[in-house]
Amino acid sequence: MPASWKLYRIVCILQVIFSSFFLFTSLINLFRTTLFGDVAGILLFLLVTSLAVFAVNVLNNNYPDIPISGKQKKTFNWLFLLNFIFLAILFGFIFSEYRSLRIFSNLINRRFPELPFHLFIRFAALICILFFQLVVLYGLYLLRLRLYDNFLKQKFEFEK
Repeated sequence: MPASWKLYRIVCILQVIFSSFFLFTSLINLFRTTLFGDVAGILLFLLVTSLAVFAVNVLNNNYPDIPISGKQKKTFNWLFLLNFIFLAILFGFIFSEYRSLRIFSNLINRRFPELPFHLFIRFAALICILFFQLVVLYGLYLLRLRLYDNFLKQKFEFEK
């Protein structure tokens, strides 16, 4: 397996870790205060986590030359499309966190970059999740193409 796919697997595992953390915090917040943002966060991070797990599963089971087909193809298509839709919600979380940091900086009369580092951790983690999600989506697209191409180029025993 090429190093690029090993790196892709690492990105998927990091995505699972980050999104699972936010999934659990959204679940805890849902039990504390029932807000729409918490329900949206649970759905968002559940789908983000499931797509990353699915990507690792496809990489482990189908690489190098087994194309995605049947139930796996249907699952792939649904997760892929739903994650594109939920990227909008992820952008909403990022802009909401940025706006909260801006408001806080105005309240304490400090410039935005002068805020303490620990206030930026959630914002930075959301940016990482967004970046990893784009990598996972693009990687799954490339993986699907590569699996199909490798399957078509596969030589059978009677052709040798």
